Order: sequence, then structure tokens, then C-alpha cells
Amino acid sequence: MKRLIVTLTAITGFIVFTACENSAAPSANAEQKLNGVFSTDMTLELDDFTAEGVLTRYDSGIWNACFESPSELSGVQLNFNGDSVEASYKGLSFSVPQAALPSKALLTELIKAVDTVAESDDISGSKKDDLIEIEGELDGENYTLYLNSDGSLAEFRMNNMGGCIIFEGYSPDAAVTTTETTIESLVVTTSLTVADETAQQ
Repeated sequence: MKRLIVTLTAITGFIVFTACENSAAPSANAEQKLNGVFSTDMTLELDDFTAEGVLTRYDSGIWNACFESPSELSGVQLNFNGDSVEASYKGLSFSVPQAALPSKALLTELIKAVDTVAESDDISGSKKDDLIEIEGELDGENYTLYLNSDGSLAEFRMNNMGGCIIFEGYSPDAAVTTTETTIESLVVTTSLTVADETAQQ
């Protein structure tokens, strides 16, 4: 009788173990497309706020977000350069406007996540429907990055912010199409800001 109980227990344990293994999401790999220059259309959703525009990566930590909507942000660009974030509009630089602060916060986390993934030669994650799911942590907060099967950005979610960024399209080696002053803004934004402050004093 004891031998029967032990046998049944072993069989039950094996079945449970097998079921857990089968329920785990299968792994998936993608081509590394995040470590170079590219641009993509974005839709940023945060609470009742929605913004649309074009996001461009030039290098690790160097990004540009050009907004097309809502109207109060149309034409405004956020230039990310390491830990510095400045806003510009038609070549004129200024501090990040209040309306863009939520976008800046979520985009900052996205940039950190993508640049981290871009450091690897290969991209791997869990298969989620037709997407590749990559989970990570930034400053103690969890995020989920979704890639398309070809390795391009699909969606980004930051759990503690309750917001997401949805991406569509992928243009590698993106030319500066948002404005002719994007690269210049990345370089001279700080000096322009200092010059303006000096002139006002």
C-alpha cells in the first residue's frame, strides 16, 4: 500500500512539473535592430493624455522625439542627450514645457530600456502572440518591451506609470526628417539656453 502511495505521488509530481514546463511561454529570438540609427512612428498614451509623433535614435542615449499632436505640442521636439533633456521648436531651445513632462518621463524610461537591449549582440525574449516580450527593471520598477518578429519596436509599458508607447514602422539609418536643425539642436541646445539667460540678465 505504501509503495502504491509513493508511486502515485511520484506520478502526480511529474504531471504537475510537466504542466508547469508546458505552460511557460516559449522563447523567441530576433535580429538586433536597436543598436543603430532608426526612426519609428509613436503613439504615447498616459492616463487620459495621448501624443503622437516620430521617435529617432541616433546613438546610445542620443534620441529625438518630434511631436505631431496634440496641438499644444505640435512641432515641439525633445532632444535626449545622456542625462540631459531639452526642448526645441523651429531651432529655438527652451525648457521642457509642462504639457510634455509626462511624455518626457515615459520616453526617458523607454530610452534606457532600449539602449540596454541594444548592448546585446542577440535579442531574446518570450514569444507573446506574434511579438517578442522582454521584461526588465529600471530603478526598481518593472517594464515590458515588445518587439516585432523582425526586431523592430512594437510597444513599451512601464508598470508604475500605467502608460504605454505604441510603435509603427521602422526606418533604419534614418535621415534627419523631423527638422533640419535636429542634430544642431542636440549639440548647441545648452549653449543657446545659457546665451538666452545671459541676455535676459
